[in-house]
Amino acid sequence: MADFNTIHIFGFGDAQIIGKDANKTKKVSELTKAQALIDEIYSKKPSDNTSTKEYHAINIFNDLFVVYIPKNNNDTKHEPFRVEIKDITAKKLNDFVNELSA
Repeated sequence: MADFNTIHIFGFGDAQIIGKDANKTKKVSELTKAQALIDEIYSKKPSDNTSTKEYHAINIFNDLFVVYIPKNNNDTKHEPFRVEIKDITAKKLNDFVNELSA
């Protein structure tokens, strides 16, 4: 797995990895491992959070946590939520990081 500091998955369709070994941007639609990771992160949403699956950005901080920032619309306020990195399946994260950094 590439050594990274931060990964951003943007709702407009780009994914970006930033770190010592990799500084790249790719289209999410070209990444076969992205959706499984996004789905898992969203599945960790707190039960009292009303955010929809549509996101503005997902920020992954290596060895720390993930911040899911939902896309807001005019009639509903959606709250960001945080997931500890230890609560994400390591294989899904590693597969995504490897594909993004390749």
